[in-house]
Amino acid sequence: MEHKIEQKNQEHFLEVKDLTVYYTVSKVDTKAVNGVSFTLEKGQTLGLVGETGAGKTTIAKAILGILPVPPARLINGSIRFDGQTLTELPESEMLKIRGDKIAMIFQDPMTALNPVITVGDQISEVISLHNSVSKAEAKKQAGEMLEMVGIPASRYGEYPHQFSGGMKQRVVIAMALACDPDLLLADEPTTALDVTIQAQVLDMIRNLQQKNNTSMILITHDLGVVAQTCDNVAVVYAGEIIESGTKEDIFDHPTHPYTVGLFGAIPKLDDDEEWLHPIEGLPPDPPQLPEGCAFSPRCPYAGPECRQCSIPNTELTPGHFCRCVKLEKKEEQ
Repeated sequence: MEHKIEQKNQEHFLEVKDLTVYYTVSKVDTKAVNGVSFTLEKGQTLGLVGETGAGKTTIAKAILGILPVPPARLINGSIRFDGQTLTELPESEMLKIRGDKIAMIFQDPMTALNPVITVGDQISEVISLHNSVSKAEAKKQAGEMLEMVGIPASRYGEYPHQFSGGMKQRVVIAMALACDPDLLLADEPTTALDVTIQAQVLDMIRNLQQKNNTSMILITHDLGVVAQTCDNVAVVYAGEIIESGTKEDIFDHPTHPYTVGLFGAIPKLDDDEEWLHPIEGLPPDPPQLPEGCAFSPRCPYAGPECRQCSIPNTELTPGHFCRCVKLEKKEEQ
């Protein structure tokens, strides 16, 4: 009992508790994030996986404090980072944290970069804002960051439209890593990159983590990248974390029917099956989420009890949680 009390009072590096975010358009609430809670320790990586529209990016934007208000509304919840409650800080304090202690790699470089400012100046601006360095030193460091992501420093003075999509993505990564952040929010960081550059970028991020003990939240659809990079995994569906645990828990013992479906849709080189097994149906409409388990309309194991009330988060083994009332029936089949 004493051990449990000690764990409960332990200060986590990042703690998100009961986070609820709605987007309101024409008086209609879109329930993007619904009571999400998780913790992240210093130096660890958490993978957020799930289909498009599940709420993963909204979670990251809420942590960074860049939700578009309106239409976004933080309905409930707290975000505590390195001893500070971010949801209580004024904007002037958040400006000091963004880009320095917490940085984000955005999924779409076309909207993340300013089209009328050179890529080098955009990187050096981040460095100058958070470090007491001369303009020349900031420019030098920005050139080094470009080289680090595989772009010649000689292209410092070029504009975003002069780069390919993959190179823009590398510029965004360079901006995020420029100040050696304590927490990196990586939203599909390798989506626009070819396989070779993807491997280089992942190696670079891992080296940064080892060098500075950086924590990371990785948002991705690629379970292979999760297996390579993450310590813990949270499966997000319709704004909820429906299963979470260590990488070994999720990959070796997937329990929720949705998690099992994600793995079933991955081709396997040692499998002779002719067809993959996709998850039937589509994610629910966020303004009209079904009662009970949001996955129940697509779940082959769903029964009346799944559609009646919210599903509790059950701890299967230490640290491995799942929201499903049909666990025993699933295991039997």
